[in-house]
This record gives sequence, C-alpha cells and structure tokens, in this order.
Amino acid sequence: MPDFEELKTKEQLKSNHSVLNSLNQMLHHDFCPQINEWVYWMKNPFWCLSLSILTALVCGLLVNSAILYIATALAMIIAVGVLWPWVSVKGLAAELSFNKVRTQCGEPVGARLIVKNNWPWPAWGVYLRHPFSEHSDHLCEVAIDCIPGWKTSEYTWNFIPRKRGVYSTSTAFLETAFPFGLYKKQISLSMDSVLIVWPEISKLAFMPELREVSSSEDRFASHRAGDYGDVIGTRTFRLGDSLRRVHWSQSARQGQMIVTERQAAAVCALRVIPDLNQSHYQNGNSESLEAVIRITASICDSLLKQHACVECLVENQLFRCEGNQRDQYKLLDELACIPANGLPSAEVKPVKSALPEFIVTNSSGYLKQMQIGSLTHRSRSIVVQDPPLQESDHDSVCQCAPWMRLNHPDESRDKTFADSWKKACYAS
Repeated sequence: MPDFEELKTKEQLKSNHSVLNSLNQMLHHDFCPQINEWVYWMKNPFWCLSLSILTALVCGLLVNSAILYIATALAMIIAVGVLWPWVSVKGLAAELSFNKVRTQCGEPVGARLIVKNNWPWPAWGVYLRHPFSEHSDHLCEVAIDCIPGWKTSEYTWNFIPRKRGVYSTSTAFLETAFPFGLYKKQISLSMDSVLIVWPEISKLAFMPELREVSSSEDRFASHRAGDYGDVIGTRTFRLGDSLRRVHWSQSARQGQMIVTERQAAAVCALRVIPDLNQSHYQNGNSESLEAVIRITASICDSLLKQHACVECLVENQLFRCEGNQRDQYKLLDELACIPANGLPSAEVKPVKSALPEFIVTNSSGYLKQMQIGSLTHRSRSIVVQDPPLQESDHDSVCQCAPWMRLNHPDESRDKTFADSWKKACYAS
C-alpha cells in the first residue's frame, strides 16, 4: 500500500520547489534591458562607496558632525583600493610566449608567462586576461595569488584554443583589483608572440575516383590495394564496398559476395574551392562558414597525405600543394586568417582550371550557384545545410542533390563527415 503521507509530503515539496524556481527566474529576469547601459555603473562598489561618502558628508554637516568620521573612513578605503592596484602593476613587467608557432583547434599548446616584480613588496591577486579569438570580452587565463617582490617568476600551463585564428599576445594584459576590487589597473605585455591556430582537421581515409584526370601506368601503385587502377585480385565483400566492384561469377561460385580489388592511386589531381563569400553567411550564420573552412582543410590535408596533387583557391590566391609541407602550411595559415564573416564578394575572382573541382559551400551559396548556372560538369558540390533559424524560406525549394550534403554544420567535425565522404567516394 502506498504511504499517502509520504506522497503528500513529496507533492508539497515539489510545489514549493516550483514556486522557488519561479521566484528565482523572476528575480533574475531583465525587465528593462534598454536602460542597462545607464545603471550598470552601479555594479561597481566604487560608486556605491562614493554615494555613501556623499551621504555621510551631508548628514555630518546637517545632522551630527560625528558622521564625518564615517565619511573619512570610507574615503580612506577608496584611496587604498585605488592606489594599491595602480602602484602594484607599475612595478611589473611580463611577457607571454607559446612553445609552438602553429597548432590546431582543440590541441593543447604549452604557454609560458614570465613576470618580473621590481618592487620590494609582493603583488597579490594578479590575473592574465586575453580576448584572442574566443569572445569580445577578456577571458581570465591565469590567476596568480602572489608575485614575490624583487624576483622574476615563471608560470607554465597548457593553453587549448577553441577557435581558429591568429592569437596575438599583444592583446593580452595583466590586471589586478586587489585588495577591495574597487579599481582595476592593467598593464600590457612587453613582448608580442603569435600563435596560428588552424581549423579542425578530420581524417579521411578514402579518395574520390576522378575520371576527368587522364590516367597512366605510373599513376597507380601495383603493390598497394585500392579502388582506382587495374584489377589485382579478389577478396570477400566488406561493409561499405560498392556493388559495382562485385565479381558476380566468383560470388556465385563461392556462395558469398566477392569483390574485385584494384590498384591504389599513386597520383591524382583536383581543385578545392571553398565558398567564402560573406553575402552567403549573413544574419550571424557563422557556423556554416566555419564548417566550410573545416571541410576544406580536412580534404586538402587528407588527400595530400594520400599523395594527391591538390589546388585550393582562397580569395584570389591559388595554393598548389604537391606534397611540399611548406605549401601545405601556407594554405592552412591562410584558412586560419579568414575573417569570421567571410570575404567580400568583390575580392573573389574565379580562376579557370581543367582539373575536377570540389566546391565547398552552404545551402544559400549552393542555391545561388544553381540559379546562375556556375556549376560545370567537373564540379562536385559539398553542401553544409544552414541552421534552421538562419535558413531563408526559398532555401528549401531547390531539390537538386549535391555530391555530398551535411545536415548541420556540427557534422563537419565528427565521424558523420568521414562516413559521408566514404559513401560519396564509393558512389562516384
């Protein structure tokens, strides 16, 4: 039998909990966001103490002169709270450096901060803040409780960049508000160090079959199995194999699916064209642009590791990579430096080529390319579907299927992209 008293108590607690949640939401709700810029100054305790001093002065002059002692004490607190941070940071000199020049998103990088305190007394409550490319406001990277006087201190930690871009330490600074948090004083770093963060790169283990490229005997490796050259043998069917590779007579003889195994491609050539037109990524739709850049970097990096010749057209620059690591670094550096809102359309000029083209774009860009008929028979489109909130009403009208489609920008960074690439390579 259920305990009715216990059930009644649980319902009462649940009701009280919902009331408290409603009250908490009401107290934290911003009812007048349009006047925040006029009242946010009150969050700083400096102004509250200043108003308290003014009130104590008025009361001391009009009511009782003993209240002037309170005004004096509050004024001393403000003086210490303002002068101490200002004096503390004047004796500090710091520099920040990284142990690498280039890295990828999500990979840790060793960071080192060297701080020299020229004063005989220590500096307390010092923060290292930076904006880099994460947010518009300054993030706290390192908090130092105490920097000893007349000493050079060194601090090391692992910094993990979350977004691509060029991270310059010229925008970082040391800050302190010790002891009362009334006034924040900051100093810039004495030495500039740059870290180039490449986009996230997914490993693609397959290469598309490009019939447009004329093949020859030296373009295939007979000692490596693949899907592109002459038949070198047979094997049992594996999940993901194309049905066009099935050897039907051998399958009937063996009683199981048998597929032919071909030579692996030693050399193939293609061109990758990312759509970086900022008009296709308006209304804050930056997720699709980042996905396009990630896909471009993944395709170029993976095909280069498979000994392919890759051209990538970024803005007006054509990057030719033929296994040279320096050329690959130049390409990835250029992808890291692309603005967050894309490139102006006036700066993008097409460069003709006889190579097969892989155009990486979003649903808005793909629709416009279909409307103007800019896609050729050598073009294969990889389309990143815009998030639903940023899609226009006419984006869903086009039912033309691209070579590969990702349903969400986040799919460009997980296993879904690798699986979709594998299926598209087999189907081509």
